[in-house]
Amino acid sequence: MQGTAGRSDDWWAELTIGHAAGVVRARAADARRTPFGWMLQTPAAPHVWAVNRAQVIPGAGGLDAADTVTAVEAAHDAAGLAHRAIDVRSKGDARRLGAVLRAAGYVVQELEVLVAEPGALSTATRPRPGRRWAVAPYGPGAGLDVRRAAGAMETSRSEREREEVATQWSLAPAEGAAHLVARSDVGEAVGCAVVHRASLHLELDDVLTHPAHERSGVGAAILRATAAMALDRGVAGITLLADPNSYAAGWYRRLGFRHVGGTTQAHRDAAD
Repeated sequence: MQGTAGRSDDWWAELTIGHAAGVVRARAADARRTPFGWMLQTPAAPHVWAVNRAQVIPGAGGLDAADTVTAVEAAHDAAGLAHRAIDVRSKGDARRLGAVLRAAGYVVQELEVLVAEPGALSTATRPRPGRRWAVAPYGPGAGLDVRRAAGAMETSRSEREREEVATQWSLAPAEGAAHLVARSDVGEAVGCAVVHRASLHLELDDVLTHPAHERSGVGAAILRATAAMALDRGVAGITLLADPNSYAAGWYRRLGFRHVGGTTQAHRDAAD
C-alpha cells in the first residue's frame, strides 16, 4: 500500500494534510516536520498539526508511547476537534501504543485492508435492471448532505462531533482526491465516497449511502465508478479498509475484494 514517496509515512502525511488542513503540503505557506508530525500554516488553516486525523508516524521524533499519545492530543487540540481519531498503520506501533491509547479512553479497533482488481469489480457491480444511479466527481463538499444524514444515525455522538465527522472528508483537496457523488434521476445526492489517487492503486474511503436509499444499488454504483476510474488510470488495484466483522466487509468480499493485510484505528468522542 505504498505510494510514490520513498517512505509510507510520507505518503500518508500527504493524504493527512489534505484531510486536516484542506490543502496539500505543497500549497501550505509553511509546512515543517516536527516530533508531533507535520505542522502547517495556511491562509485557510493558520495552525494545524497533521498527525493524520491523527496519523501516527512510526518513530516520529523518537517519542515513547505516552509522549506519542500526548502529541496526538496536541494535534487534535490545535485543530479544535471534539472527535478524536487516530490511524496506526504499523503493527509495531499498534502494539506499542495500544495500551496507552486505551488508558487515554480511546477505543482501539483492528481493521483489514482489502483489495480488488478493477476489471473484476466492474463486472461484479453491473447495474440491476431499473436501478441506475449517476456517479461523477464533484467538488469536495458535494456529498456533505449524505454524510450528515448518515451521521444523524449515530446517536452516541454529540451534534458537534457528528458535524466534524461529516465535514472532515470534505476538506480533502480535489487535486489529490476524487469526491464521487451518486445522484438520483432528479439530482438528489444519495451516496458519496472519496477516492485517493496513487501511482499503483486507488484507495477508497468514506463510502456512504443515504439512509433512505440503503440496499438499492448505490454502493455498487460508486464501486463501479471507482473501477472505471482505475481502468482509465491503468492502476492494478482498488484498496479500502473495513471492520472484518461488519456487513460491509462481507459485501466487499462477495464483490471480489480480498484480504491483503491489517491496520489499526482508534477513536474517542468528547464524552469520554
